[in-house]
Amino acid sequence: MSNPRLSLSLSTLVLLVACNQVTSSEKAAETKTDAPAGATAPAAPTAPAPAAPTGPATVDELLGLVQDGTASYVVFKAPDSLLALAETAASTFEQPLTTLVTATSPDKVSTLTENFALFKHGVADAKAALAKAGTDLARGIVVTSTSLSGGDDTVVTFSASSAEAAQGLLAALKIPDAATAVCQAVATRPGYVTCAKDQATIAAYKPADGKTARTRLNAALPAVAVDDLAFFGYVADGDVHFGLDNPAGGATLHVSAPPDAKDMFTTLAPGQADLLRFAPPGTGFMWMKLDLDELKKKGLSEVPPPFSATVGAFTGEILFGGSADPAALQARFGFSDTSSLAPLADLAVAFGSPMIHNKPIPDVPGSKVSFKAENVSVGPDKVKALHFGASGVPQAKALAEQLGLSLDAWVFPAEGTLAAVVGADAKSVGLVKAAADSEATIAALPPALAQSLRAGEVGFVGHIPLDGLQSPALTRLLDGALASVPGYSPANARSALAVVAPVSSTTMWVSEHQNAGVIHFAVQTIGNTTDEEGKAALAAAASADPVKAFTDLAAKYPNSPRISAYQTRAGQGGPGALIGGSAPALLMATAAAYAVFSPASMTGTGDAIATPPVVEAPKAEEPKAETPKAETPKTETPKAETPKTETPKAEEPKAEEPKAETPKAEEPKAETPTTGGIKIDASKVETGKPKRVGRQE
Repeated sequence: MSNPRLSLSLSTLVLLVACNQVTSSEKAAETKTDAPAGATAPAAPTAPAPAAPTGPATVDELLGLVQDGTASYVVFKAPDSLLALAETAASTFEQPLTTLVTATSPDKVSTLTENFALFKHGVADAKAALAKAGTDLARGIVVTSTSLSGGDDTVVTFSASSAEAAQGLLAALKIPDAATAVCQAVATRPGYVTCAKDQATIAAYKPADGKTARTRLNAALPAVAVDDLAFFGYVADGDVHFGLDNPAGGATLHVSAPPDAKDMFTTLAPGQADLLRFAPPGTGFMWMKLDLDELKKKGLSEVPPPFSATVGAFTGEILFGGSADPAALQARFGFSDTSSLAPLADLAVAFGSPMIHNKPIPDVPGSKVSFKAENVSVGPDKVKALHFGASGVPQAKALAEQLGLSLDAWVFPAEGTLAAVVGADAKSVGLVKAAADSEATIAALPPALAQSLRAGEVGFVGHIPLDGLQSPALTRLLDGALASVPGYSPANARSALAVVAPVSSTTMWVSEHQNAGVIHFAVQTIGNTTDEEGKAALAAAASADPVKAFTDLAAKYPNSPRISAYQTRAGQGGPGALIGGSAPALLMATAAAYAVFSPASMTGTGDAIATPPVVEAPKAEEPKAETPKAETPKTETPKAETPKTETPKAEEPKAEEPKAETPKAEEPKAETPTTGGIKIDASKVETGKPKRVGRQE
């Protein structure tokens, strides 16, 4: 849909839902006022119109307002709660943003202030307009398509006292082309009015009974509490269902996996997350469970003896995470039997020690590397570990003081896993161990994820706590590391961190249920506005002395699921809190760096100049390799000069990386916010069941 005459962008809908407290008392007063007049006239027996329903609309009722057989739709079930979220966010971020902009870009303060004022005025104006139109936001808003051929066929349905009142509401909200829009009462849905660009679109609007859409939604988002979603919908271009719930202190977006994500779900095998007992509450981690049958198809079963027994004991579970006390990074691989793992340390030393042990680190005078097998204590057990260490490194002391890390790495079997621990010395490596169970860790995660983990429906989780950004350890680290950097200001650094102070964590996970895959994204705030503890946590985040505020909060709520977050912000976690929380981010950064700079990604010329075309190598590396060979004899001299001229522009080839991103630009069929400004692509009609993702397909 291009150039719609009735544009309903998300920002416009925010205004439309801006009355999060439409007072039912006003409506009741109007009803009582009109009742006597109605009682004197014998109109009721003559026109027995069905009474408009009251109270919050159900999912089934709202799906009954979706166009019968429509390609795409968006349903705002609880627009008032969405606006409450927007208002809370605006009030939360206004002060820290203003402080930061005042310090860094004082010329832009007036613009920022004006924008916040416009939002507040817009909310106030919308509330007045909604009340006048008799709109009850608890009855929801439905944006759908009539599937007409060509043009903009979007219709918007919401509650209003009359078609004229709805028309006036569009004008009051300053919706583009509101003057020419057409509104009409929905004959089969008392209390609802539909608005569109013209009468032809209105005439084509035929609401369904909602049963088919409900069946499709349940099948696409299994194990998601659909009735609790604040908004949900379907985009035909990409075959994607989505929904957002808004639990206290957070928001979670659920997106059905598109058909082209089948390979990812085939590789994963949802099940119990036993290894989460190695992820202490408040630390970051990436956990996954691989499908062993699928791995065997790809060659895992072809591993020769003596390693076949070891590989056969692998459970498929993998955890990458952090430890705060002691500070360390760890990787865990689940094994049903670890007895065959211990001899591997001696085997590795036998092969690697002659080349590594007691050798210096290149370009670090006085340094020495150790590579040997040692016994370490893990609880009551002593296990043989492969130890890689380094001494004589000048930066080691600073690393230990600021981050709590040592220059040691260990690989050993323990507690049903093959463990790799980095950053813990011989005295503390054994303290990086499992808790009795993972319940404390699960309880601190987003509620939807916690429920799915307990049900064994999750195949992958990536959890990144952000509380370490507010810890005293980070500010000391920044002040020490950046003190000599021109323009660095401790006050500005703290102001920048204060902007994200309300956010506690971000989480992404993948679940599979009834052969349907769902991808979830969640953000959790440090508190909420629904209970005393949540309010106190938000106040502590905005406090002039957050360290003291969170110290007091941790003392007051020692049994809270959020206790580790409070302690980190209070500085009670020590320098290890930074490492413990940032483990997933460090892993992703390392993976990204390896992808860019690994030798395998080079073109093979050995030149730094050959590095930029890395992304293009998989596409047509061979032709590119042949072309220079063919051209080299012709004019080597100009070509030799050209690289010299381009050497400073070595970054320019990276500008070709967008070529590698071109497929990504095409992939996002779910760039489909072709519902874009909530304009719906009417060229695609919803037919049949959506394609599902799973191993049985």
